[in-house]
Amino acid sequence: MGMWLFVLVVALLFAAAILGYAVVRVNPAVGREWRPEGTPGLPWSLLASTGALLASSFALRRSLVAVRQGRLAACTRSASAAYWLGVSFVILQGLAWWTMWQQVRIQDNLYAWTFYVLTALHMFHVLGGIYALGVVASRAQAGHYRRDSHNGIVLCSIYWHSLDAIWLVLYATLWIGSR
Repeated sequence: MGMWLFVLVVALLFAAAILGYAVVRVNPAVGREWRPEGTPGLPWSLLASTGALLASSFALRRSLVAVRQGRLAACTRSASAAYWLGVSFVILQGLAWWTMWQQVRIQDNLYAWTFYVLTALHMFHVLGGIYALGVVASRAQAGHYRRDSHNGIVLCSIYWHSLDAIWLVLYATLWIGSR
């Protein structure tokens, strides 16, 4: 129950942030353009990072299915893959920031500001999830999970899949807002 409440709070935080983004996007401050001409669109690495995040979620789901079927080696492999794909997401997000930073800084316009703030907010939560994935992968490697005892994978899955859903909505919002 505690994890579901936490996920609800995180979802509400992102809903408020996206609502704020929408309000600013529809009615930017007088005298400041939303996205001045020549401002870059979203970096391609955001799309690649989305693929890594979804693949990580898929691998974590495979880990859960494997442990429920008693296939502990497959559980360990999938948990490790989920962790490394999550790390790939972080690296690709860093590349997106680097790409944007070369062309536009946070103080340059509202478009840049919202890009940096919203992606940083999500990254903060992803880093917590990466830690949890690392714990799950380590515990799987050490043989701590069994067919009837795998609550750590379940709880990590709830959080990680919620971050996926939030990212998909956030990415769609950023993509639509960059048009």
